[in-house]
Amino acid sequence: MLPMEAIELDAFRRSHEDDTFWCGTLLGGCGGQLTTKLYTDRACHFAHHPDPDGLPHVCGRHSRGVDSADHLYVRSAAAAWLAGSGEQATFEYTRTEGAPIGSVVDVRWRHGVLRVHLDQAVAPVWGDGVEPVLGMMVPVDRDTLIRRWYVHRIRLDSVGTARHVQIGTEAFARPIEWFALDECEMTERGLSTPAVEKIVQARTAPRPSLWSPGRARKAPEPEARAQALLRRLVYARRIESVPVVKQVCGDIEDLTGVDGELQEQLEAAVRHAKIWLVEQNEERCKLFDKLRRAVAEQKPGRVRRLLIRVNATASEDRTDPESAVYERAIEYFESLDDLTRDAVEAEADTEKEAQKAAARVRSALHRLRGYDAYTFDLRPQVEELLRSAASPGELLTRSEARRVEVWKKRAAAGPQEQLRVARRYWIQRSCPRCNAQQGKDCVLAEGPSSGKPRKDGHNERLQLVLDERKAAQKIPRQQKKAQQEVEDPAEPMRPAPKAREREVNPTRPLQQRRPKDDREGPAKKAGKTAARLHHQVPRSDWYRMTCPRCHAGPGKLCDNDDRLGPSEKRQLPHDERLRRVLQSDDRIGPGEKHKDARDELQQQAVDVVPPPPARAEARPPRPRTRERETQETAGSAARTWHAKEVTCPKCQAGPNSPCMPHGPHHERVEWAKEFTRKLWG
Repeated sequence: MLPMEAIELDAFRRSHEDDTFWCGTLLGGCGGQLTTKLYTDRACHFAHHPDPDGLPHVCGRHSRGVDSADHLYVRSAAAAWLAGSGEQATFEYTRTEGAPIGSVVDVRWRHGVLRVHLDQAVAPVWGDGVEPVLGMMVPVDRDTLIRRWYVHRIRLDSVGTARHVQIGTEAFARPIEWFALDECEMTERGLSTPAVEKIVQARTAPRPSLWSPGRARKAPEPEARAQALLRRLVYARRIESVPVVKQVCGDIEDLTGVDGELQEQLEAAVRHAKIWLVEQNEERCKLFDKLRRAVAEQKPGRVRRLLIRVNATASEDRTDPESAVYERAIEYFESLDDLTRDAVEAEADTEKEAQKAAARVRSALHRLRGYDAYTFDLRPQVEELLRSAASPGELLTRSEARRVEVWKKRAAAGPQEQLRVARRYWIQRSCPRCNAQQGKDCVLAEGPSSGKPRKDGHNERLQLVLDERKAAQKIPRQQKKAQQEVEDPAEPMRPAPKAREREVNPTRPLQQRRPKDDREGPAKKAGKTAARLHHQVPRSDWYRMTCPRCHAGPGKLCDNDDRLGPSEKRQLPHDERLRRVLQSDDRIGPGEKHKDARDELQQQAVDVVPPPPARAEARPPRPRTRERETQETAGSAARTWHAKEVTCPKCQAGPNSPCMPHGPHHERVEWAKEFTRKLWG
């Protein structure tokens, strides 16, 4: 990933100065060469080289987020992990019809095949010798969790400019437990995590036999055995296993040799476990009662759903009445005709689709929890959320439904563009939306994650900076316009004298008069143009006085607040500072004052005295010499800016400092030429 900040991009360029970058075809790109773009007012990024014919480059890559390269990160992490275990594997980016590259990654090794689904483009297939590993966006139904005991999940977290792989284990009625890739291992049954070992042990462990005093086996200490029983009781309640809870409660009651606070913990744990068993027994009675009534009322869809719950939660230790209800339900469901069974299966498919849609909605809301505004980058995720929210119905909670309605209103208003302003500028102002104070980052103003730090500043905060820049750009134009009005005051309009109308020959059309300005020569025009302020003031007087705009003291450079040049200080002082120097009385000596007064009197005399009469014999006109173009040299800073006098925009080498490592960069030379053009207009 290319760093987005200018200072980080400089270090990136120095570490990769001998490398080239290309648009990756495994990312859906065109394979063309890329270059790095450095900006100080927006995010830095890669860009294609322009085509030789001058037309804009067309690339087929659409997704440019950090997650668009997750399949490459998965392959790199899996290869390093397997190599550390002495395993060799092959990787393949499986592409089905209509699925983009990177949706599925196949990892093949000597024990089997892992198929990593990073998105929902390809539906996972269970039971064909390939073990699926599902991404966070891929839903899984409850029946699959119950039948397979567990499924694996994969998640990639951004750490700096890299992506770290996390493997999670999801089981029925249990939260997902996440582990680093180093904590997992490949066994003969497939990918295994510490959570898998616990699940398999809990589902397959036989009832421990009673302890016999005749055996020579050493028994563990009572305190250690008590701690192990407490942990096993917590685990049994978490997976809602009634037989295991009953067994652990019996073992705790038979345990001896424990006194004090630990004995009180054991008694409290058994007491709460028995209350939980009573509640589970009541729920079990209600479940079989519902199944009995569904069979009596002949509701096949409800019977099917209740049978699935009975198989999941009450498959063992059924009493005779419970077994009788279960057998009648099985007989009733098997006696249904084909049409009714097809209708039930269709209803079940509809419910599964609704559950999958609800899972997609929750996944989309989880991804959007870090945003409180609808931008163009979020359009695919918001559209997916709105499509999925049309079918789950009542499966969503009230809070989820409210969040969906909020995104519907934002989508109806349309996406807004995220303004781009460097953080060092907008951090100096407070945010009018989230009320973040000066020097504090913006926080989310809406949603479940409100109050947490936001990735970028709010547009309302960034707009303040843009408005100030526009106002700063208007001030010089207004000052220039006011100065022109003072120098060239508009003359009052006088009524023109009435003249005798002349007859116009219709055969000879009137010639259009040329504007007066067009008849004047270039030298005359150049004489009318006012010289710039930094040309009127000697360079030794530039920094003699304090700047009224940026308050820079005498002898100090002006701050570069209008971004003229790459450095933090201006190459030329502000016009307000130069104007103050021009208007100061201490620049004009006594001799200059008398000279100005004498010139003014002579000018008045010339305006009053009429010109002398022309001589009878005038001399022949002298040949007119070609007037030279006026050159702005009086008191100027320099006629031309050289490369060594400006800051290099590529390596940030300061003035009079060489570029590293290979002489002056081309960008520095071009920037000096551009600044010279800006200086002389």
